[in-house]
Amino acid sequence: MPQNPSRSLRRIREAQTTLSISGALLLALLVAACGDAPQVPTTAAATTTLVSSAVVATGLTAVPSVKVLDAKGKAIKNVMVRWRVTAGAGKVVNDSVRTSPAGDASSGGWTLGTIAGTQTLQATADGISTPVTFVAEAAPGPATTVTRTSTDAQQAVVNTVVATPPAARVEDQFGNAVSNVSVSFSTGDGGTIDGPQQTTNAQGIATATAWKLGTRAGQQFARATVTNVGQAAFSAVAIPGAPADLAKAGGDNQNGLNAAPIPLPPGVRVVDQFNNPVGNIPVSFTPGPNSGRVTGGVALTDPATGVAFVGAWILGDQPQQTLVAASGLVPGKTLTFTANATVSLYNIDVRFIGDGGTARQRDAFTNAAAKWRRVIVGHVHDVRLNEVAGYCASWIPAINEVISDVVIFARITPIDGVGRTLAQAGPCLVSLASRLTLYGLMEFDLDDLPSLINNGTIDDVVLHEMGHVLGIGTLWEASGRQLLSGKGTTDPFFTGAGARAEFPGIGGSIFSGTPVPVENTGGAGTRDSHWRNSLFGRELMQGFARAGGMPLSRVTAASLADLGYTVSLNNADPFRLLGSLREGFGLEMPLENDVANIPLYEVDASGRHRLIRPARTSKP
Repeated sequence: MPQNPSRSLRRIREAQTTLSISGALLLALLVAACGDAPQVPTTAAATTTLVSSAVVATGLTAVPSVKVLDAKGKAIKNVMVRWRVTAGAGKVVNDSVRTSPAGDASSGGWTLGTIAGTQTLQATADGISTPVTFVAEAAPGPATTVTRTSTDAQQAVVNTVVATPPAARVEDQFGNAVSNVSVSFSTGDGGTIDGPQQTTNAQGIATATAWKLGTRAGQQFARATVTNVGQAAFSAVAIPGAPADLAKAGGDNQNGLNAAPIPLPPGVRVVDQFNNPVGNIPVSFTPGPNSGRVTGGVALTDPATGVAFVGAWILGDQPQQTLVAASGLVPGKTLTFTANATVSLYNIDVRFIGDGGTARQRDAFTNAAAKWRRVIVGHVHDVRLNEVAGYCASWIPAINEVISDVVIFARITPIDGVGRTLAQAGPCLVSLASRLTLYGLMEFDLDDLPSLINNGTIDDVVLHEMGHVLGIGTLWEASGRQLLSGKGTTDPFFTGAGARAEFPGIGGSIFSGTPVPVENTGGAGTRDSHWRNSLFGRELMQGFARAGGMPLSRVTAASLADLGYTVSLNNADPFRLLGSLREGFGLEMPLENDVANIPLYEVDASGRHRLIRPARTSKP
C-alpha cells in the first residue's frame, strides 16, 4: 500500500536532527579528549652562567644547563638535548639528555681540557636553530717543570759576556706556560749573572739580563731555579784569551849525552792573562852558543794543554848547554832551558837500508842508540874494514872505512807475517883486540810494526834488539868467553861477576837458584840468550815485549861491563824484581827467535877474518 508523503518527509527531518546532535557531540568529545594543539621547541635558554673560568683539567663549579621553550615561551618536556665540546678537548657527563617536565636539561658537569685558553661547550636540540654556547677560560695549572729556551753550548772568551743570556720557560704538567713565577738565575766557575731575579711573562719565559763567564777556560754552567719545582741548566765553553805569558812545561836542567838527543824534549806552555793554556801558538826553540842543534825548532802549542815541545835537542860537546824558547805572539818573553852534557866516547852509527821507515820508526832507533850510549861511555876501538857486500847477510852493503866503535845496518822488511818473529838482530863481526861488535844488523817485520806503534812497545823493542847487536845474549860464548853456564838445561845462568854483583840489589835475594838466571824456555834464538822471563818480568832483556815500559836494569848494564865495555851503572833505569812480579805483566808479545841466525866472524888488525860461530841453519 503506498505511504503517506507527509509522514515520510517528517521522518527524514527527524533523522537529520538526530545526526546533527550526534556530530556535535562527537566533535565535543574529540576536543575534550585531545586538548590544545601540540607544542613545538623553538628556543633554548641557559639556566647557568654562560662564561666562567677554571684550571685546566678540572670541572666547572656551575654545571652548564638549559631550558627548552616553545613559541609561547612555555617549557617543553622530553626534548632530546645534545651536549658537544667544540673547543678545548674537554668532556661532559651527559652528552645526550631529555628535558625534564620543567623543560630543563643538564650537562651533568663539564671538565675542561688540558690546553690553557678559551674552551667552548654547545647545547643543541631539534627545531632550535641557534645553539646555546658556554665559554670557559682555562687557566694553567701549578708550575711543575723548568726548561731551557735560550741557546745552549755557546762560546765566548773567558771573563766576557755570552751572546745570548739564559732564558727559561716555566710550564704546568700539561706544558702550558705559567706566568708570574719567580725564577732565580745563578752561575759557578767565577762567573756572574746580571738580573738574577726574574718573573715569567705571558709566555712563561724568564730571561736574565746577562751572563759573564768566569776566568777559567773550559765548560761553564748557569742555572735557572724555581723553588719547589726544579732547575734548568745552561752551558757555555769559555775559550782562552790572547796569549800573555810563557811557562816551562818540563825538560829543564837535564843530564844528557853529547851528540845525542836530550832524554825529555823541553816543552813550553803558553797561557792567557788568567793562566789558561792557549793552543795553536807558534813557539821557537833556539840552541844557545855551542849548545848543539834541534829538530822541530818551531812547534805549535797543543789546543788542550797549551804546550809545545821541541822535536829533539841534540846536545853539543860543551859541559853546560842552553836552549832558548820564545813566541812572537808574546813579545819580550823568553825561557832558557839548561842541560848538562856527559861526553860518551862510545859511538853507535845506525844506517838504514831501504826507505828507513817513517819518522816515528827512525826516532825509535835514534832514541835507542842514545840510551845505550848513556850506559856505554868508553871508546872501544877504531878498526879499518874493507868488506864486500852481503858478507854476513845478503842485504848488507859493502863497507870500506874506519869504524869507530859500531855500525848497525837496519831495515824494515816482511819476515813471517803478523805475530811470531817481530824482529831479529845480532852482531856480524867482532874485533879480535876488543872482542866486541864492529858491525851488526837489525831487521823488523813490516807486518808487525803497526801493532808495536799502537801498543807503545816500539821504542823498547828497538832498544832490546840493539842490545843483542852489542852482545847481550849473542857474545856470551864468543871469542873465548864463558859467561853462560848450563846452556840447554832447565837452569842456564849468566856467570859474569858484574851482573851477579848487581843481582841482589834489584831484589835477587828472593831467588833460590844460581844467579843470574837465563831463559830456559823457547827455541833457538830465544832460550839461553835472554834473562829469565818468569823472574825478570818487565826488564828490557827478557824475552817478551810488554806495554807500559821495559826498564834497562843495572844487571843488564853490568853484563855489558862483563863483556868488556866501559859502562855507567848510574845511567841504568830503576828496577826491582819484586815490583815487577807484584804489578803484573799486562800485554805481552813474545820476542820469538829474535837473535838473528847469522854467522859471526872475528877480524884482526890486519883485516884477516876467522869464523867463530856459524849460522844455526843457513844465512838469512
